[in-house]
Amino acid sequence: MDLGKRTYILGCYGRETSAAMIQKMEHRYKDGQPVTTNKDQVNSHRIILDTGALFLLKVSSGKNGKDGDSGSYHCVARNEHGEAQSREGTLKIAMLRDDFRTRPRTVQALSGDKAVLECSPPRGFPEPVVSWRKDDRELKLSEIPRMTLHPDGNLIIEPVEHGDSGTYQCVATNMVGERVSNPARLSVYEKPKFLQEPKDVTVDVGSSVLFDCRVSGEPQPQISWKKKNDQMPVARAYIAKDNRGLRIDRVQVSDEGDYVCYARNPAGSIESSARLKVQAPPTFQTKPTDQTVAHGSTATFDCVPVGQPTPAYFWSKEGQQNLLFPGHVSADGRIKVSSSGTLTIADVRPMDEGAYVCAAMNSAGSSLSKALLKLSTKGGLFVYG
Repeated sequence: MDLGKRTYILGCYGRETSAAMIQKMEHRYKDGQPVTTNKDQVNSHRIILDTGALFLLKVSSGKNGKDGDSGSYHCVARNEHGEAQSREGTLKIAMLRDDFRTRPRTVQALSGDKAVLECSPPRGFPEPVVSWRKDDRELKLSEIPRMTLHPDGNLIIEPVEHGDSGTYQCVATNMVGERVSNPARLSVYEKPKFLQEPKDVTVDVGSSVLFDCRVSGEPQPQISWKKKNDQMPVARAYIAKDNRGLRIDRVQVSDEGDYVCYARNPAGSIESSARLKVQAPPTFQTKPTDQTVAHGSTATFDCVPVGQPTPAYFWSKEGQQNLLFPGHVSADGRIKVSSSGTLTIADVRPMDEGAYVCAAMNSAGSSLSKALLKLSTKGGLFVYG
């Protein structure tokens, strides 16, 4: 509504309004300044009617509030008997400027904290009423206890929630019309939170493993992985695209260790770790070999098994139930198993001939290796590979 385009009449009537009774009718501003009318300036928008009323073709607030039509008016009627002055009447011109004194700006807030969207409305008369819109819809603040309109026009949201994210506009309204501010974005961040943490896992050598790491947050957290106190497996480890989990292919014993999932966004960071245990069934780094020795001499069989976890092992003679573990010594002292796994048979006799078996086992499996002991018909020691 443009009040400047409307016409107004300020009436001023004496008890006797004929020309014979009233020689002069004047309208004056407050401060005793005469009103400039069409009688003074032909193009003036203020006209004195024959009745004495002041007719305003349009109203103006003037520049910076000066030289405008607002103010207190009174009229004076004169004739030969004297003059009379009317009561004052006040004309106030409604206005609403275009520019917001403080415009809303982009705000970022952490979920659960307080968010303040600033707004100082344009100057106006009557004083404009402030309201807010979110995503082009009016906010009914009376229905949202978390939202409060401050007397200065600011919108306060406490505690702010993720659903409060959106575009906000400040609206200033009075009888002249309304002014709508530029849109401002409220972004509500949420700290990363684990939906699924990585778990400890045990796998066999050569297989593949996947550590899950699912998180929520706003904005979506960035996920990264590291191996604690070590480097990641080269060319075999990568982050899965679908769930950001860590996948390791063709697992090796050296991959065993702790793996850490890191999740970060502007609101914060979290981490969680899981241990990878690698199982490898026993194999033999050193296998026992067949031997042919002379009667009364000494035969030695080496056996070095490896695996993950470290395998347990023992010796036995094929066809017998006695198990010879590292540290074993026979009753007659001739047969011993060292702590390193070497089987030694001293003062070899015909009864010692046969197959000797080295057995190794761990949680991943078991393995056997055997060698034959024979007595030679001649003196000396012969070793057959």
